[in-house]
Amino acid sequence: MITSYAQNFEDVILWRALKSVKHGFYIDIGAQDPVEDSVSLSFYEQGWRGVHVEPSTLYAAKIRAARPDEEVIEAAIGLDTGLLTFYEFSGTGLSTGDAAIARRHAKAGFEMKERAVPLVSLENLLDRHAEKDIHWLKVDVEGMEAGVIKSWGSSKVRPWIVVVESTFPLSTKKSHEGWQSYLGKLGYKFVYFDGLNRFYVSEEHPELKVSFGPGPNIFDEFAFPVSSNSGLLAPMRQRLEAIEEKKAEVQKRLEAANAEVTSLNAKLVTLESDIHNFEAARIAEKAAANRLHEAVTSLERHAQREAEEWRVQAKRYRDQLEEVYRSRSWRLTWPYRAIGHAVKSGRTVARAAAISVILLPRRAAAGVFSRMIRLVLTRPALKRRAIASLHTYPAILGHLQAFARSRGIIATQAIEHNPGAMNMAVSTSDPPVAGVFMGVIPERVSKRISSRSKRILEMLETRRKEYQ
Repeated sequence: MITSYAQNFEDVILWRALKSVKHGFYIDIGAQDPVEDSVSLSFYEQGWRGVHVEPSTLYAAKIRAARPDEEVIEAAIGLDTGLLTFYEFSGTGLSTGDAAIARRHAKAGFEMKERAVPLVSLENLLDRHAEKDIHWLKVDVEGMEAGVIKSWGSSKVRPWIVVVESTFPLSTKKSHEGWQSYLGKLGYKFVYFDGLNRFYVSEEHPELKVSFGPGPNIFDEFAFPVSSNSGLLAPMRQRLEAIEEKKAEVQKRLEAANAEVTSLNAKLVTLESDIHNFEAARIAEKAAANRLHEAVTSLERHAQREAEEWRVQAKRYRDQLEEVYRSRSWRLTWPYRAIGHAVKSGRTVARAAAISVILLPRRAAAGVFSRMIRLVLTRPALKRRAIASLHTYPAILGHLQAFARSRGIIATQAIEHNPGAMNMAVSTSDPPVAGVFMGVIPERVSKRISSRSKRILEMLETRRKEYQ
């Protein structure tokens, strides 16, 4: 299968007749673009090579760029030699050396440029390749076909097939009358007209005639190029355009979706980072909580150990205290503690003295009395309070004076010359003192009281009853 690039399927008709030829040769006069409407490109793709004649500088340069392994002649073909005034209509395929045709194109609004180009005869061109078979020759020179064919001259070279554009430019009017007879004299037979071109076969290759007749069809097994501008492809191009529009819309949606995916990916990365940070923080918090739990557990164990130690120590202390309470020395020293407590709590000196006499052993009580009397005599405020307490107890006062004298605390002469020594004058008033000594002596120690102490208590009890 070949790809047809030609304007009117000229390449399909030529390939049908010449497809058995391998690496053939061609001459394309008026070649124009190397791709668009090119008759030679499908052959070039099949390995053929040839010569291109193109007076347009633009198209000649394009052919050279596209086909560097082919010959490009930038000139015009005609009867004369020298230079030809060439009328160029850039990008249209209407460029020509015919002044009348050029004026019509210019009048129609096409932009025209004039320039001089070399003029070469077809005879000269053919003779330059006389040593090889020229399988086809195409002439498309916009109204200059007669001049090209007549410049064949006396050359003996006969291309197998000659294709000539045979209508006037931009018209369906036939133009072959001026040159077809000349081809006939050269030994060519007309075999096919495609509406634009006439095909001629050399009498040297009559076997090729059978390839002409029907136009291009499905059996020619050809395809259109993507760049084809053929009107036959208009519906297909419209469909392709619609597909392209839809493709562009889909592409636009795809780009939007990709942008959204990119945005979501960025958010996902941020979310993953947040999750990672949160997980790291959670792990750190868990580790801190574990450390705190371990510390609390350690403190609890330490507190339990300390509490247990304190309980053991407290029990030891309680046991020791109970052992002290049960000891003989504690029971024997109870009177001293009671006297000290009475003095500290502000009780009267008389009551403290009574407790000392009653509860202490005789010798111990004498020492206590001595210290108490000396203490009272050296402290005026305490002395006044003691005298106030003893005014109502003259007997006790007398005993205390006698005791003080026996101990040398006060002198005897002082008492005789000053009966109020120690300021212990007895008042005539006797306020009630009932119950002063009641309840002082515990029953458990009453059996150990001396006879003197008992007499003092009996005297105190008598006085108490007198005031009741």
